Amino acid sequence: MAYSSSIVIQHGGGRDYTVTITETEAGAATEATIEGLPKKGIITDMKLTKTSGSANTFAPIVVTTSGSSAAVHRICQATAAAEQDNAIDPAAKYITTNGTLYHRVVCDTGSDTTVTTVYFIQAGW
Repeated sequence: MAYSSSIVIQHGGGRDYTVTITETEAGAATEATIEGLPKKGIITDMKLTKTSGSANTFAPIVVTTSGSSAAVHRICQATAAAEQDNAIDPAAKYITTNGTLYHRVVCDTGSDTTVTTVYFIQAGW
């Protein structure tokens, strides 16, 4: 089986967006493309839950360039963990030319993990 991701963006009204990413066969370098976001925004919260697989810990990142090795935003608690539930304080600002961000779970091992990550985003700064 190969890596796959499913991304659902829900506009909650006003400035609020919820992005739900479900990944299968995720590994340390797999990347999900999030398209359709506001071009400028802030990430206020992130939740990650592992469903199955060999990975034990996760340190999710969001980048503005596909394949980038430098995390524009590291969205995780101070120590990587199997479950993440983080209010980002201060909120992580981003700006793009096309409303696209790239997400990686950055797990510690394997490429067989199923994981769901939810980002809470507000448009603008």
